[in-house]
Amino acid sequence: MTELLDMGKYGPYIWGAYGASLVVIIGLMIWVLAERKATKTQLRELLEMTGSKSDA
Repeated sequence: MTELLDMGKYGPYIWGAYGASLVVIIGLMIWVLAERKATKTQLRELLEMTGSKSDA
């Protein structure tokens, strides 16, 4: 198992790439959730302005 985690001289590059990918994926997830919340708020306000009755 340690041989798998060590990865020889390429270890720092590989683990760095994994780390960078993880940071990007988590950042994208946070961004998507924030955009979803903002979109739902905008839609709710638009529906209230038009007088529509709906469960958004």
